[in-house]
Amino acid sequence: MKIRLRGNSIRYRLDKTDVELLETTGKVESITHIGAGTLHFCVRGKDITDPVIKLEHDGVHLLLPNTRLTEWYAPEQVGFELILPNTDGSELKILVEKDFKCLTERDEDESQSFDNPMAGQNC
Repeated sequence: MKIRLRGNSIRYRLDKTDVELLETTGKVESITHIGAGTLHFCVRGKDITDPVIKLEHDGVHLLLPNTRLTEWYAPEQVGFELILPNTDGSELKILVEKDFKCLTERDEDESQSFDNPMAGQNC
């Protein structure tokens, strides 16, 4: 799982393995070790009606309705956006996407990335 933080937004990009784990176990997570601590991101499917995000001592936990995820698992579905209110009146924008292979060569393992629908097309 790739995570990008920018301002009041979090972008989750899940590859084939991540999507399969989320679909079969109801959970996918990523842990980064920083010094003696860890930073933990978790996406979990739950039988809830509205998405919830929680900041807990060492991590960010995104809880998504199973009904939303079931729609997203379909091959033609790329991603979805959520806008959740913060207690201070601001909003947190969340984007959950399938991770596509890049169109330009990169020095990164993309073996589990989804095929990019734009591959082979002239830009």
